[in-house]
Amino acid sequence: MKYFLRYILVLTALSLITLASFATVAEELKVLKIGISEIRIPVDLYEFSEKARRGEIKVSINFWTSMMPFEVEIMKEIVSRFEEEFPGIEVKYTGNVANMKEVVKAGVLAEDIENTAHVFTWAHDWTGELAEGGYIVPLDKYLPPETITDLQGEILSIALSASEYKLYLYGLPWAAESIALICNRKLAPEPPKTWEELEALMVEHYDPEKDKYGIAYQIDPYHAYPFITVFGGYYYDEERDLVGVNLTETAKGLEFLLRNVFKYMYTADLSHEAQLKIFLEERAPCIITGPWNVPIIKQNIPDVYVTSIPLVGENVPKPFSGIKLLWITSITEREKDRLYASLLFTLWFVLNDETLKLLVDKASFVPVKNSVISYVMENIGKYPIVAGFSEAVANSIPMPKSPKMAVVWGPVSDALNAVITKYNQEGVDKAVEIIPSVLQEAQDRILAKLKG
Repeated sequence: MKYFLRYILVLTALSLITLASFATVAEELKVLKIGISEIRIPVDLYEFSEKARRGEIKVSINFWTSMMPFEVEIMKEIVSRFEEEFPGIEVKYTGNVANMKEVVKAGVLAEDIENTAHVFTWAHDWTGELAEGGYIVPLDKYLPPETITDLQGEILSIALSASEYKLYLYGLPWAAESIALICNRKLAPEPPKTWEELEALMVEHYDPEKDKYGIAYQIDPYHAYPFITVFGGYYYDEERDLVGVNLTETAKGLEFLLRNVFKYMYTADLSHEAQLKIFLEERAPCIITGPWNVPIIKQNIPDVYVTSIPLVGENVPKPFSGIKLLWITSITEREKDRLYASLLFTLWFVLNDETLKLLVDKASFVPVKNSVISYVMENIGKYPIVAGFSEAVANSIPMPKSPKMAVVWGPVSDALNAVITKYNQEGVDKAVEIIPSVLQEAQDRILAKLKG
């Protein structure tokens, strides 16, 4: 509810700002139809879209992602569908750009319009840094309040609010993701609804002498976050601009993770690869991970289910969620046709139900467009995994968008690694002993960097 109320306030202010800033754009609007959706857009953008649909113009845009191979193949299909509908626009798709954020920034600074991304996608937490640096376009600079209003009616409010930064709309959302509990139904027939049920399941399967474990779980600051939050802890509260790494609640959550989860795990290697391998080889009944691992899991274990991490007493473990956004780089503003092509591709991508259903069907992405959410819920028997991740997203905390969060990850990672090393070398009690000191050290480092 607090996110919804904040979102209403933000959009009210956003509308006031865009009303003033849009004075230079033609007041007359046209209705653009994308699948079953209709949105009002400026006349000149509409006329451009019609020319692109008829192939009367020729323009190319660069679209970048940083994705797994199976996701790249899906994106290629989506790009092909767009080009069929708008043959005047060629989308040059680069599927797996390493270190994409930095490469985008370098290209914009170099003003390399031919080789830099014009549209790219990642989770919403990059927004603050990219906006502050002037690397991405505030979309409400070119889309009037009527367009924003129409988008509000189409897209889940919490997802659209993740696209906003300092009262401007910098991107458009197409999916959400969060980690959840995935279990092998052969080893865990019924989803654990309480922590006691999950712990009983872990006890039942934990047999390290036979190389079998109660749960598989990659550990890093992102993946550990549900247990950091379970008693009210956090790393950084964006709304209050507070760092909470050294809070008693944060320490208590980390101690719970050590005493109640680590004890049933293989902790000598907590990497993604090692923990996923344990689950795929059926050496653990469950894994805590995200939708990005669903395809490989289903290839190896056909019958799985997805559910939220169970309550700890009455406390909800709240993972981070990421809202996948499409951004347009500011370099496109140098060429009107490329800017308009980028706007059209972005609007089409996030509003085309068939495209979004493809992402649900082939990659289990959690949709954020209202009509596709309804479709999934109406066909929940077909999409139990997507529905399970949707439940996890509903219990999640959106990652902070502020550039300050970039300062937080490193010190928290160092603190977590120190605790894990102590756990593996000297046991749980010694690891718990150092939690307050390593968290305080991380807090001090973060605050010093933020002040500097």
